[in-house]
Amino acid sequence: MRSNTDIMIYLMFALILLLFFVSWGRKWEINPKRSVPWSIAMTVLGSLVLAVQHNLYPDSPMAVEILIAGIVPIALTLSAVAYLFFRDPDRIPPQGSNLILSPADGRLIYVNEISNGELPVAVKGSNRILLSEFTGQPFHSEKCVQLGIAMSVIDVHVNRAPIAGRIVQIRRIPGSFKSLKHLTSLLVNERVFTQIDSEDINVGIVQIASRLVRRIDCYLNENDCVSRGDRIGIIKFGSQVDLLISHKDGLVINVKVGDDLKAGRSVIGSY
Repeated sequence: MRSNTDIMIYLMFALILLLFFVSWGRKWEINPKRSVPWSIAMTVLGSLVLAVQHNLYPDSPMAVEILIAGIVPIALTLSAVAYLFFRDPDRIPPQGSNLILSPADGRLIYVNEISNGELPVAVKGSNRILLSEFTGQPFHSEKCVQLGIAMSVIDVHVNRAPIAGRIVQIRRIPGSFKSLKHLTSLLVNERVFTQIDSEDINVGIVQIASRLVRRIDCYLNENDCVSRGDRIGIIKFGSQVDLLISHKDGLVINVKVGDDLKAGRSVIGSY
């Protein structure tokens, strides 16, 4: 039999485990519709592991029981995150030669109209940072639209070509892997700029690494031709992708801030 003190400790364990998973989901900016049910399920799992240990080994030390009951749901969560991150599903892009597709899975966090040679990046609220390394690049001097897509650790991290065309430029800027939560991160985190030109429209893709990232892998080279929806590279773990679309009469953006997007499947614009 366990004492009332032991029961209180087990209840506290369940509460701490629940708060741990909920805070983990918030830290990695996972949609609460996904993170909260998972947090509850992992708390129930940890509690069941604790109960089973008590029934099978009633004389085992409480500290050992709690340790094992905590490790099991955490290990399962890490395994699930690794599976979700590294998956690379096949996707068939929608039909239509004038469509622009999302380059990344994730949540749309801003849509900016860029002019006068500036490329501000809104991270939170009205805070903006100039991507100074693009000075002199084609998207620095012309009018364009910029869309920011935030990717959580459970999103597919393989990025895809928004349009069909030729890769005219790939530029890598080494970084120091700081958290994207800090405003200066977009100036010091590793990022790769890829420009794709077609006869009708040009796009620039900025892949931005997060603090756990050690590299951004590019699958293609300059002068390669790509079809809309082709895989172009992968960012390891939490990250962000910005899409720059050159100005064109008749360009229409079909998405709004807060939308969930799928790389190579979601139509973000047309022209």
